[in-house]
Amino acid sequence: MIRLLSPLFLALSFSSAFAQQAGQIHVWGDDSFGQIANAPRGADYIQVAGGGSHALALKVDGSLVSWGDDGSGQVSNTPPGAGFVRVAAGNGASHALRSDGSIASWGYDRDGQVSNTPPGTGFVEVSSSLHSVALKTDGSLVSWGNDLFRQVSDTPTGKDFVSVSATGYHSVALKTDGSLVSWGNDLFGQVSNTPTGNDFAQMAGGKSFSAAVRTDGSLVVWGADSSGQISNTPPGKDFSQIAAGTEHVLALRTDGSVVGWGDDSFGQASLVPPGISFGQISGGMFFSLGIEGSGASPHLAVTNLVSGSVAKVTIDYASPNNIVYFVWSASGGGPINTPFGAGYVSQPIHIIPLSTDLSGHAELHQNVPAGLAGANVWFHGADYGSATMLNNIAATIG
Repeated sequence: MIRLLSPLFLALSFSSAFAQQAGQIHVWGDDSFGQIANAPRGADYIQVAGGGSHALALKVDGSLVSWGDDGSGQVSNTPPGAGFVRVAAGNGASHALRSDGSIASWGYDRDGQVSNTPPGTGFVEVSSSLHSVALKTDGSLVSWGNDLFRQVSDTPTGKDFVSVSATGYHSVALKTDGSLVSWGNDLFGQVSNTPTGNDFAQMAGGKSFSAAVRTDGSLVVWGADSSGQISNTPPGKDFSQIAAGTEHVLALRTDGSVVGWGDDSFGQASLVPPGISFGQISGGMFFSLGIEGSGASPHLAVTNLVSGSVAKVTIDYASPNNIVYFVWSASGGGPINTPFGAGYVSQPIHIIPLSTDLSGHAELHQNVPAGLAGANVWFHGADYGSATMLNNIAATIG
């Protein structure tokens, strides 16, 4: 059955971690705990998360792999089995989101990062540092763990959030209107200097700073500049993703290349493997990692758009065995804000979720009512797995 979902659900879907088509893991920087030497082999990984000195990866079959520092059981206590859809790694603790919306936590628990994990289902994203924060399906936030700078107790209320990042002793969240909210430790202005505006697509944070990508593809960094995290921010408007370690920053360009800056004491910024097109990146304390991309972007096509006929919608090169969202509007070509870029449709919009097969393909046959010849229609959508927008289409019904 085809279900039409609300714009809020679509916004929440964009908050997924940056999973992608399955690929190989690459790690660079500090190898003190085998973060590089023990990185798992193979090309069936769809998301990675860097923690303090350990890392966590999600495989295409929904199972988990951990490696690196195991001082608190963050590797050896990794839950077995499949059914996981997202991962997050903090400073000694790890979290994984199950397909039913519940959260599994393990590892370092001195501040309740594990034992105080909220029970139940209905979560769509989780992020971890010394504290953790999760996003619920209703757009609200829940925090737990270390509260030294009130990064738990000052968690904002409301139900208009689409993504969140627990960073150092502060957190930053993205709202449905494209604005940012920060709370917690403000020693370096990482809260009070949060940039204003409604044009943000994605954010991340390090120990005492945060960074974000705007919808125009440019970057902004604020907070501590102890290692050039702010002053060395690269210019340009071709960035699609941001990630951060303790004092270094990584940015993914639309061509799949990665640029790093900030603290480079272990080569975590400068030793990006050359010649690789990445699909997702993450920052650990003093190391970096990413998944090699497929080189093909998700692609939307609509054919036989004729009044009184059956149009065919096809989506290719999307995340395999996942969900894509086909969106259409008869009201205009936007733009509207989404956390991962501009949506070129105008409200009211119609959202149809489709399941992709093993090759990342999905299709839909849709009746076009009679009497609509000459009407304009706009199409767009998103790949849930890679958290990226599809190409947009403006067309006239024949």
